[in-house]
Amino acid sequence: MFPTRKERQAELLARHSGMLRCPVCHGALALIHTNSTASLVCASRHCFDVSRHGYVHLANAGYRSKYEREMFDARRTMAANGFFSPLYDAVSQKLAEYAAIGDEPFCVLDAGCGEGSHLARIREEVSKRRPVEFVGAGVDLSKAGIALAAKAHPDLLWCVGDLANAPFADRSFAVILNVLSPSNTREFARMLKAGGLVIKVVPGERYLQELRERLYVQPGNRTYSNAATIERFAASFSLLDCEQVAYSFRLDQPNLAALIRMTPLTWGAEPQQLAKAYELMGREISVEFTVLVGRK
Repeated sequence: MFPTRKERQAELLARHSGMLRCPVCHGALALIHTNSTASLVCASRHCFDVSRHGYVHLANAGYRSKYEREMFDARRTMAANGFFSPLYDAVSQKLAEYAAIGDEPFCVLDAGCGEGSHLARIREEVSKRRPVEFVGAGVDLSKAGIALAAKAHPDLLWCVGDLANAPFADRSFAVILNVLSPSNTREFARMLKAGGLVIKVVPGERYLQELRERLYVQPGNRTYSNAATIERFAASFSLLDCEQVAYSFRLDQPNLAALIRMTPLTWGAEPQQLAKAYELMGREISVEFTVLVGRK
């Protein structure tokens, strides 16, 4: 009989529980596993159950996230259809180039992982480049995103957690990925091993430029600047690399519909704005990312 998602996640947690910490008291967590339940418990008896979908909720309180199921389904569709593929290639190459990979498991955290497609695909690409035991973990405040990640990728660790109080032990990760998501540089530095990397991806100036032009009237809203983000990143980590990854992507009807559901650019858009956005059907759209690599 094949193991369930919950059983596979419990096995992973048992092997790698040392990288986790209690979000309440910051104590070490150990897996308590019976025939019917699996829970992470600390010495102070704070207890966190592994869900039937195979993830664990390690946030102090419940949060209402603005990122919900529809948006994550759309992002997963776009990832499967190749929208992010050049970005995955670039990030994976940087992992293979800059990361110090030794005999120990290669532990990578996706901070703000959403539905998990970025971490899963990057792990595949890294494995093609370097044979390594890749231990991947993803954390996000969105329960909807984490549930989707755990269902789709039960061989990775997934938890609901707050990046301001991350549920991971000090010096647990060789690499922290932060893809199009808010970051917490203090927590990142705490969780990184000595010499560890942060790879942060932010939109480039021409990211979805054609969509911006159709959604916004004011010229100032049609462009994006990541200069302040790069400056803050370089102040927190030793900047090793800053690369622009630019390409175009053709928007057939399914991809355009998924893109409109995925991007925050369309949140709160009026019907007439969305009508203009649908004028992009069958056209190419600009995709540009800035990939920052920093060392602790």
